[in-house]
Amino acid sequence: MTKAAKILSVIFHPVFVTLYCMITLYITTDIADTLSTVDNILVFSLIVSFTIIIPCLAIWILYTRGKISDLNLSVRHERTPIYLISMTSALVCAYLMFAFLDIYFFVFFWVFAILSVALTALVNLWWKISIHSCGMGILCSFMVLMSMLYSIDILWLCGSLFVAGAVMTSRCLLGAHTVEQTLTGFGVGLGFGLIPLGLLLCVINNFLTFAAC
Repeated sequence: MTKAAKILSVIFHPVFVTLYCMITLYITTDIADTLSTVDNILVFSLIVSFTIIIPCLAIWILYTRGKISDLNLSVRHERTPIYLISMTSALVCAYLMFAFLDIYFFVFFWVFAILSVALTALVNLWWKISIHSCGMGILCSFMVLMSMLYSIDILWLCGSLFVAGAVMTSRCLLGAHTVEQTLTGFGVGLGFGLIPLGLLLCVINNFLTFAAC
């Protein structure tokens, strides 16, 4: 059971959430056809470089220099520099995608996802909130957005909720977090991830109201 929990924690590590969201977008929509081959390569190159490689490299460098105790960032106060590096790198990625690629709503969504990480980092100064759960909340909110905007199969949302539950359970089984810490992390990620949808629905509602006048 512990081994399975560790595997889940690695596969669904927060650094992979952006990649999983983008893969879902590509599988369930025709975005690949609307972008050139070069742009499609650029999308995944930016995501892999700025949201996976840079954060992982930062963790490894700080570990080898003795700035953090272990690669799992078990000590709460040692997480802060990694959060800051990851958020900065993700913001640069979002800016580059906004500047060079025509996928504005994904960038808009991802900015709010980064804000959820910022809140998690802030709370982490006093309480060890689960960043894994926050990432799962972001993933689930993205599936909600995809269901609303692109009418993707409900199984995607159900699957993401199942995975989220499994990952949150794994974090508790490994003793990394309490139930309260995992639920709070999930709520933060889900809440911030749904803000773009709420704003979009408000705009549509106001437009329809204005058009009806």
